[in-house]
Amino acid sequence: MTLLNLFFQGGVLMYVLLLISILVISIVIDKYRLIRLVNVAQDKLKGELFASKNLGSLSELASENAQSSPLAVMLAKMLSLGTDEFALVKESLESTANMELHKLEKGMGWLSTFAAVAPLIGFLGTVIGMVRVFMDIQTQSQSGVDINLLAGGIWEAMLTTIGGLIVGIIAIVLYNDLIQKLEAIAKDLSDCVIQLIIKKKELGA
Repeated sequence: MTLLNLFFQGGVLMYVLLLISILVISIVIDKYRLIRLVNVAQDKLKGELFASKNLGSLSELASENAQSSPLAVMLAKMLSLGTDEFALVKESLESTANMELHKLEKGMGWLSTFAAVAPLIGFLGTVIGMVRVFMDIQTQSQSGVDINLLAGGIWEAMLTTIGGLIVGIIAIVLYNDLIQKLEAIAKDLSDCVIQLIIKKKELGA
């Protein structure tokens, strides 16, 4: 029996799990692509940023990389501030970094939800299938129970549980991996806050 046949025998909820798996894959691909672009842009910008010799070059870097690098957005924010007070600049940069991270995290809530919901949908499908099996037992009790028929109904009912667990396990593993990558970006931005302030002071802003 092929996997496709098993899928069809799992019932309507298998199609729900298929939809969830497609959504999970879409979110994961988008997040990995976005994180990769951000990391490449961050590394490139840091190399150019700390080699800059004047404020004009900093402004140019900020405008050129604003769409791809949270660090560029932080740089632009720092240059637009009308104060050099350390505490205010630091707080403003940290707030900007948090806003940029929030943008990167968009969609992660759905990924977490799908990871939790998929196994529950699988269990629901199994419970519904078991209810049908017991209804068949009640119907057949007058003429004798067909064990082969009931066994077939039971394993078919378990298919949705298997499907739900597979989707849920894969989703939670990918979710945790993405969270670790986002935390690495957050740490990098946090480290860059002080470096940005120092760089601005070095250039005599």
